[in-house]
Parts: sequence; C-alpha cells; structure tokens
Amino acid sequence: MIDEKGRLFGKINIIDLAVVLVIVLLAGGILYREKGSSAVVAQPRTVVMKVVCLGVYPDAATQIKPGDQLVASGNLVPVYVKDVKIRRALNGTPNAEGQIILAEHPFRKDVLLTLEGKTTAVSPAEIVLGGQRVRAGIEDYVVKTQKFEAKATIISVEVK
Repeated sequence: MIDEKGRLFGKINIIDLAVVLVIVLLAGGILYREKGSSAVVAQPRTVVMKVVCLGVYPDAATQIKPGDQLVASGNLVPVYVKDVKIRRALNGTPNAEGQIILAEHPFRKDVLLTLEGKTTAVSPAEIVLGGQRVRAGIEDYVVKTQKFEAKATIISVEVK
C-alpha cells in the first residue's frame, strides 16, 4: 500500500492526504456552524414573574419603583418592574415548646415584585431573561436596578 517514497498506492503522499483531510473537515465544520446560525430566529416572548426579596432594610426597599429597568453586567436589560409591594418581613421564632412561630420582624421588610420582560431564550429546557435563568423556586435570582440590588426568590413564572 505505501511505497518506498511514502506514497499511498503509489499516487499520493500520506502527509499531503492528512493536510487535505484536515482542510476538508475544517470547511465542513464551518459550513455546519453557518447553517445552524441561519436557522429561524425565535420570536420574542413576554415573561412575567413574581419574586420576593426577603429581609431588606426599609430605606433600601423604598429605592425600587414600578417602571425601573433591571441591570445585568453593567447594562440595562429589557426587564421592567411592573409592581412593588412592601410588607413587614416575617421571622420564624421558636416558642417555649420549641415550635417555630411566624412573627413580624420589627425592622426589616419583604419586597414583593412583579417583573416583566421580553426574551427569545425560551426553550423546552429553560428560560433565560435578562441574562439569568428563570425558574420558580430559584433562591439566588438577583434583582438589580440603578438604585436597588437584592437577592430574590422566584415565586412564579408565566410565559405569554
């Protein structure tokens, strides 16, 4: 198969064949990637979610208002605060029998927010809104605006 000059079947050099194969594979990979990126662009979907920021300082809680736009990585993202409710924070405190009793915290506040935004990142597996994964129950969602930042728990998610 390989002769004394290193040619396969006496016709082509093995090194030349390897170079040609690498070029063909690279060209095929580039074409495959380009074909994938020209796929149908997903239509933007509206996502509405309710989140709660627990145990916020009272003065900080007043810094977020309906209409505020969220920030991610130093840039504004298309997610807006639609509704803000502030209530006294609840604390779990043990009583004399060791049972946990809910009581209002004398100082801190819970901030309940309704957020709404548009995204094309809605797949059967996950939703990404404003650069963050969105799923009810996530406890480390960050609500950040120009004047407010707090860790939140996502209570509900609705895709319209």
